[in-house]
Amino acid sequence: MIGARRDLGGSAPQLKLLSLLGLLVMILLLAACGSDGNGSIAFISNRDGNLEISVMNTDGSGTRRLTKNVAEEIFPAWSPDGSRIAFSSDRDGNAEIYVMNADGSEQTRLTNNPASEAAPAWSADGSRIAFTSDRDGALAIYVMNADGSGQTRLTNNSAPDFSPAWSPDGSRIVFCSTRDGNAEVYVMNADGSGQTNLTNNAANDFSPAWSPDGSRIAFSSSRDGNPEIYVMNADGQRQMRLTNVPAGDGSASWSPDGRQIVFASDRGGNFRIYVMNADGSRQTPLTNNLAIDIFPSWSPDRE
Repeated sequence: MIGARRDLGGSAPQLKLLSLLGLLVMILLLAACGSDGNGSIAFISNRDGNLEISVMNTDGSGTRRLTKNVAEEIFPAWSPDGSRIAFSSDRDGNAEIYVMNADGSEQTRLTNNPASEAAPAWSADGSRIAFTSDRDGALAIYVMNADGSGQTRLTNNSAPDFSPAWSPDGSRIVFCSTRDGNAEVYVMNADGSGQTNLTNNAANDFSPAWSPDGSRIAFSSSRDGNPEIYVMNADGQRQMRLTNVPAGDGSASWSPDGRQIVFASDRGGNFRIYVMNADGSRQTPLTNNLAIDIFPSWSPDRE
């Protein structure tokens, strides 16, 4: 031990070098821990007979079922702090908005209407939830407080408005509408004003999703013959195709750092969950099941 201590002692420059190496190792370990903190992915699967919400690690491992109901549970949406998941369920006879803890506990109904309520989306501060409802006739975008109170209609159009997604800064909501004859991606202020068509294409554009920094929007489009994932700037400029396969790709959701996008595709014969880099490279399956896996939602990082 004494000899070993002497060998490790060395000169002052050697001690300094060893200290620097130790610091570098610590930084690398911390960085590795940080890169593994890219959240979880919630998704829908009928692998147990009906559509239920499950969650998995971002590499596809550790799948855990969160809901266990004879009804259909769809459209999972993480709260900004990652502690809760809003979703739609018809367990009480018609589709309503529910919320639960991230582990599946305390499942609570937020809406109670004889119409259909679906596609919840949280505001950036977690205080409100936008959703789709046909309670007043055509599908429209509504907003409510996170406890279900204060339900207010934002869009009022004879054509369907659906699939809202709240911008990361809380100022805008992107959504889909068929008011111009086909499904397009629109954006509006959070109070419903300033509704503007972003995609303006003869094909159907749908399922918009904001990037974490609010600069880009991923969406699906059939403009090239079949549904593929595209991305555009938040003002609708520079619309670029990310996937290119003779299958259906949709339901994009960004990783918390904006470097990856998770999505659903039936390119393998049935719908599975895939992940790719934000530029469309390295498209990799995360699930491999004979059932249907759809509607992925990437959780935010939890500090």
